[in-house]
Amino acid sequence: MERTAPPNSYEGLCDAARRQVTSIQAAELAGLDPEAVLIIDVREPTEWQDGVLPESVLIPRGTIEKEIPSHAESQCDPICLYCATGKRSLLAARTLQEMGYTDVRSLEGGFTAWTDAGLDVASGPTSVAARESVATVDHEDWASIRSNFAISARTVEVLDGSTRPLVYLDHAATTHPPDFAMEEVRNFLSLDYANVHRASYQLARRSTLRFEDAYRTCAAFVGADLRHHCVVFTSNTTAACEIVAHAVEPRPGAVLVTDLEHHSSDLPHRRRGKVVRVGLDPDHRLDMTALREALDREPVKLVSVTGAANVTGWMPPIHEIATLAHEAGALICVDAAQLIAHAPIDMGRPGDPASIDFLVAAGHKAYAPFGAGFLVGPREVLDAVDPVVPGGGVAAKVDEDGATWLPSPDRHQYGTPNVGGAIGMSVMLGLLMRITMEEVRAHEMRLFRRMVDGLEAIGGITLYGPRDLEERVAIVPFNVDGVSDMLTAAVLGEEFGVAVRNGRFCSHVHSDRLLEGGGPTGAVRASIGLFNDESDVDAFLAAVEVVRRKAWKGTYTERGGAVSGQDAGRCADRWMENAGNS
Repeated sequence: MERTAPPNSYEGLCDAARRQVTSIQAAELAGLDPEAVLIIDVREPTEWQDGVLPESVLIPRGTIEKEIPSHAESQCDPICLYCATGKRSLLAARTLQEMGYTDVRSLEGGFTAWTDAGLDVASGPTSVAARESVATVDHEDWASIRSNFAISARTVEVLDGSTRPLVYLDHAATTHPPDFAMEEVRNFLSLDYANVHRASYQLARRSTLRFEDAYRTCAAFVGADLRHHCVVFTSNTTAACEIVAHAVEPRPGAVLVTDLEHHSSDLPHRRRGKVVRVGLDPDHRLDMTALREALDREPVKLVSVTGAANVTGWMPPIHEIATLAHEAGALICVDAAQLIAHAPIDMGRPGDPASIDFLVAAGHKAYAPFGAGFLVGPREVLDAVDPVVPGGGVAAKVDEDGATWLPSPDRHQYGTPNVGGAIGMSVMLGLLMRITMEEVRAHEMRLFRRMVDGLEAIGGITLYGPRDLEERVAIVPFNVDGVSDMLTAAVLGEEFGVAVRNGRFCSHVHSDRLLEGGGPTGAVRASIGLFNDESDVDAFLAAVEVVRRKAWKGTYTERGGAVSGQDAGRCADRWMENAGNS
């Protein structure tokens, strides 16, 4: 005889709610479009640390009544609640029904049923503090975003002994992580530090969950399909390019590279076989006619092209190039290092002629800590070659005579991975997705136009790159007439606290094409990022105007490629140019 729980007990309340709330099975929920249903985890924050359903909103049961209006646009929106075993979510669902929400369901068996079914689990916040830190950033308020970057409040001492606010305009070189990203990494290192895929204790499970979640975040950010592609974590973009070069090496044909490329997407191919180069047109865009002719002239197995040139920020038409490459029987690899944090990316549907086969990028170009990058590529291509580095973590079985390699991505993720770096990278890509890359692009373009207009108004400034700014990310290479790039950068930094790069930017072929004609051997490069605002641009322009008038105060000396300056109260009358800037 079935025992009935007393109506005034917890079990009785759950039984009553079960009769009034529609349940949904784990497999059915997994088959729904995540954009079509609001999934809410009503467990306590300490439970989230063991993982959450992908795309779920985290609202503890005790605050559901207060927080639900900010997540459900309408009381008719489909909502699914879940808890650990499916009981608390029944009670929370009943509460929402009483508040007027008409399409509310509870996950039968809760999180336990979901994991027992072997369905994907995403990592939750490592601590309540980490969740609260993220919540303090208003993704629609640029002042809130800026304030979460400690570097935006940094001051530096300048030559006269005073302090000035640092104006950081070197995002093309590297980008600073915000406070909450560093907090996430710190929490992992302090509380959940364990190797992945190697143990079953709680720390190892949490570490593995977060690492696996980072794969999905990277794939979602670039529009990759993980049924076709896989994400391989690397140390940086160069390491990712090395794996691509290794993967295509056995294939017949040449690798086509362009004069826009950073050394990382050029040099790995040179030591493995024939490389075909395609140059620039008179406006310093990629010569598309020459590209078509090169693809028609000889067999090409891979087109290696930047998504945004790190010298000028110009964005080649990568999907048009992909179509041309595929028509010629070639694959395409896009170096997205300068694109990833500044404009939307969509690799496209596998099999579509305009889709991207390989994409490489680095976390430190997208506000994550140094030491983490990633490659997205076709599983079948990556699995067709031996590991790029045989060793720990890449083999399924090893005996005295040989080894059986794991499938990708593990096949090419040799050694212990940088788990903290992958977590930091995924946290930042998640933030950029919440802001939306369209908003990031619009914000940076406003500052980009302000900077270019201001430099043109100063006069005596040579600006490089295509004139249509909409074709570029916010990178501004320039020279001040009569002043070397090295001296300009030194004055900006030493006297005004303005951080810019100068030289040839690890893209010597492109820089040489840009500067050819016997003039400057390098350029100054200012580059805009997420936390910059109008005050940064205006401070930069005021400093450049001083350089244009040659009214700097210090004396500068260059020895062996390094610059030193000292306060002299007058203009420098000696300057040694270094033709080997890099």
